[in-house]
Amino acid sequence: MPAIEVEKISKTYGSRPALRGVSFTVEDGEILGVIGPNGVGKTTLIRILTCLLRPDQGRVRIFGNAPCDAKGLFALLPQDVKAHFYTLTPKDYTYHYLRMRGMNREEALERANTAMKLFEINYANEPMSTLSGGMVRKTLLAMILSADVRVYFLDEPTVGLDVESRLKLWDVLREKTKNSTIVLTSHYLNEISSVCDRILLLKGGEVKAFGRPEEIAQTYLKGFHSKVVVFGEVEIDGIIRRRAGRNTYVYARSKEDEKEIIKTLEALGVPFRTDELTIEDVFIVGDLDDSGD
Repeated sequence: MPAIEVEKISKTYGSRPALRGVSFTVEDGEILGVIGPNGVGKTTLIRILTCLLRPDQGRVRIFGNAPCDAKGLFALLPQDVKAHFYTLTPKDYTYHYLRMRGMNREEALERANTAMKLFEINYANEPMSTLSGGMVRKTLLAMILSADVRVYFLDEPTVGLDVESRLKLWDVLREKTKNSTIVLTSHYLNEISSVCDRILLLKGGEVKAFGRPEEIAQTYLKGFHSKVVVFGEVEIDGIIRRRAGRNTYVYARSKEDEKEIIKTLEALGVPFRTDELTIEDVFIVGDLDDSGD
C-alpha cells in the first residue's frame, strides 16, 4: 500500500486557485520534496494532507485512511509554527509533546534526552525565551522527529538553520526512512535534490513535474547540454543566460556550444566554471521549454 495517495485535489481561495487537480503517490519509506516558486500551493498542499484544510475537490489517503482519520500516523512541523511557552526549555517542549502523543513519562523523558543529543542541542535546559530563531527551529525539529510515526510532514524545515544543522537534519531524515515516509518543502534546491528520492514540482497550482531529481532536470531542461557559471555579469549575444544572485548562468545546448562559450569567456578574461544541469536550473531557466526558446 502506498504511504500517500493524492487524487485530483483542487483548492481555491476566493477567485484565486491554489491547487488545480493535483495527483501523485508517495511510496512507503520515500522522501518526497515539494518545490516551486512562492505562492504555488506548497503549504496549501501540506495543510490538506494533514487535515488542517479540506480540498474543494479530490481525495487524499494516508495508508488507506482519510487524513482526519490518520492523525495518529503522522507528525507535522508547519512553516510558521512558533514557540509560545517561553518559560519551557527545549527538553520540556519535547517531553510534553511526546506525552500529548500518548507516551508514558519514562519513555517520553528518555526520548527527549535522546533527541537533545541527536540534534546536538547543548541548550536543552535553557528557557525558550533566551534562544535565537534558529535555535527554536532546531528545537521544534527535534521535538517532531522524536516521535515514531509512519509519516512526517515538514514545511520549510530548515528555515533559520545554519549549514551544519541542515546537514545534520538530512542525515536524521535518511535514517528515519527505515521506518517512515517524509514529505517536505524547501527552497534549498541543491540540498533537497540530494536528500529526496523524488521531487514534486508545482507551478501555477499544478504538477509541472514529478520524479527523481535527475529525471526532472533532464525532462524539464530538454534541449540543454550543460551550464557555465560565470562569477559576475557577462553579455554574450545569441545564448541563453540568466542572472542568479552575483553569478550569470550560461546554458549550452550542445558540447560544441559549450566549447564556444568557454572560448568566448576565456577571451573576455572572466572567471567561470562548467557544471552539470541540476534541479536548481529549473528555476533559473524558467519557462524556456514551454516557450520553445
